[in-house]
Amino acid sequence: MARRLPLLAYGLGTVAALAGLGASVSISSKSQLRAAIEPWFTPPHTSSIVSTPAPQPMPAAQIGAVGLVEPSSQEISIGTDISGTVSKVFAVPGVKLSKGDPLFALDSRLAEAVVAQRRRDLAAAEARLTLARSRVPGLEAEVQAALTAVEAARAEKDDATDVVRIASGLNSGDTISAREITRRRNLLRTAEAKYAEASARLSLAQANLALYDEAKGGANIAIELAAIEQARASLKLAQTDLELRTVNAPIDGEVLRVNINPGEFALAGAVTQPLIVMGRTDPMHVRIDIDEADIARYRPGARAVASLRGDLVRKLQLSFVRAEPLVVPKRALSGLTTERVDTRVMQLIYAIVEDGMVILPGQQVDVLIEADEGGPQAAATARRTERTASQ
Repeated sequence: MARRLPLLAYGLGTVAALAGLGASVSISSKSQLRAAIEPWFTPPHTSSIVSTPAPQPMPAAQIGAVGLVEPSSQEISIGTDISGTVSKVFAVPGVKLSKGDPLFALDSRLAEAVVAQRRRDLAAAEARLTLARSRVPGLEAEVQAALTAVEAARAEKDDATDVVRIASGLNSGDTISAREITRRRNLLRTAEAKYAEASARLSLAQANLALYDEAKGGANIAIELAAIEQARASLKLAQTDLELRTVNAPIDGEVLRVNINPGEFALAGAVTQPLIVMGRTDPMHVRIDIDEADIARYRPGARAVASLRGDLVRKLQLSFVRAEPLVVPKRALSGLTTERVDTRVMQLIYAIVEDGMVILPGQQVDVLIEADEGGPQAAATARRTERTASQ
C-alpha cells in the first residue's frame, strides 16, 4: 500500500503536466486564428489613429434590357399591286432614295398596248360627237325653210278662203257658174292641205333640231358625250395599270435589302419575304423590351445608355421618343415565326444620338435605363434592410 502511493503521486504529476502543455498549445493556435481573420483596419467604433475610407455613393437604380436597332420609320416591306415578271431593278442596298424614285419595274408591254387601244377608242368617240354636232346648222336651215313654207301656205289658204267667200255671195248662173264656185272651193281645200303639210314639216324640223341641240339635251349628243366619258375612264384605268407596273419609293430613305432580280416573277399581295426592304435611317431608333416585372420601376422619359454587342467600352446616348401603349409577348430576336413566347414586355422607342459610330439596322444592344427608386421593389428592399438591422 505504501509502495502504491509514490507511484500514484508520480502518475498524477505527469498527467497534470501533459494537460497544461495541451492547454497552452490550444490557446496559442486560437490566438493565431483570431489574428488571421481580424481586419487590417480598426473598426469604426474603436478609437485609432488610422483613418477610415469615406463611404462610396450607391449607384442609381437601373433597369437592364435588350434593344434592337431599327430605322426611325421602322422597316418598310415593299411589294407590288400587280403580279408580273420583273424587267428592271433600280434599287441597290445601301443607296438612299427620295420619295417617288423607282425601285423596280414589271414587264409593261401588254399594258402599253391596252393604253394605245383606249386612246384610239377615245378619239373615235370624240369624232362621233363632232359629227353629231355638225348636223345642227343644217337642221336650223331646214326649220327656217319649213317656216317659210308655212307662211306661203297660210297666205295661199287665206287667198282661197277670200275667193270662196266672194263667190258664195254672187248669184249662181247670172254672175258665176256653179262649176266655178265648186272649183274655187276645191282650191281652198288644197290650200288648207298645203298649210297643214307645211305646219307638219315645221314641227318635224323643230323636233329634229331639239333632238340634236346639246343645250336642250339632245339624245344623240348625250349618247356621244356618255361614250366619251366612258372612253376617258377606260383610258385612265389602263394608264393606272401601266403606272402600277413601276414600283416607287414610298418615303425618303435607304434601301436595306433587295430580294428580287430581273426575270423573276413577282406575286401581288402579302408575301413571306418582301421584295424590297427600306427605311429612314437618319436618325436610327432602338426598340427596347422592358420586362413586365420592371414596368412599375420605369419612369416615362428616363435617361438611357446603350452599348453595342462586342463593344462595351463606348456608350450610345439615347433620347426618349415614345412608349408603345400595348404590352406584347416577348419573342427572341431572330425574327422566326416559331419563336417561343416566355414573358410579356413593354416596348420603348429611343433615338440614338449621333456620335459618329457605325450602327446598322438589326444590331442588338444592351441598354441601361434609370429606374424609379421609389418603386415597389425598392420599398420592399428597404423593409428587408430595416428588419435585418433590428435583428
